[in-house]
Amino acid sequence: MVKEESKEYIAGSKERLIHNPHIYFIATIIGIVLYLVLDIIAQLLPPHYSFITQAESDLAVGPYGYVMAVNFLIRGLFSLSFIIGLIIIFSSVKSRYRAGLILFGIWSIGAFILAFFPADITPPSTLHGMIHGITAIAIFLGSSLGILILSIRMRIDHEFKDITRYLLLLSIFSVIILASMLLGSLVHLFGLIERIFLASIILWMLIISIYILKKR
Repeated sequence: MVKEESKEYIAGSKERLIHNPHIYFIATIIGIVLYLVLDIIAQLLPPHYSFITQAESDLAVGPYGYVMAVNFLIRGLFSLSFIIGLIIIFSSVKSRYRAGLILFGIWSIGAFILAFFPADITPPSTLHGMIHGITAIAIFLGSSLGILILSIRMRIDHEFKDITRYLLLLSIFSVIILASMLLGSLVHLFGLIERIFLASIILWMLIISIYILKKR
């Protein structure tokens, strides 16, 4: 009898843990910190690519490319954790956020693909380079449109009333930065602009994660 009650208690504890959004947002924050640290390390390692002119993906090519490849996996994991946390919070109104979550899911899934298909820095083009390029475009579009849609939806959600203004401004900013990237403007600053874009997406995630942990 005691053993059965103990098993039920353990099973119930596991169930509560799995459905606790705090766990996923804590994992998101830890993942973001680790991602930033590894990104800096990858940038400082040979062959010392320019963060002003060259894309972040170039860091995955070279003798220490595995550092950036691992970092892509970390980005995919903490983004997936973030999405799961949002799904738990949105459980009662999931349909309202479905489109935004699906689009933002491309950001997470795409990061895993980038880890295994490095970019082409110089000609000729390769299959893995083409896959990387197509995936990167999908990530850019999915993440910026995803957070924009989610931010608009959150405006009518009392849960996020204190931060929706900042989330919406940040999402609009990311769309503007993305447009400048895709239109090829300031191509000599592509690396810097891309990193500003990535920072806007990650900052959007960080704001929500910290807000949820403080509010709930």
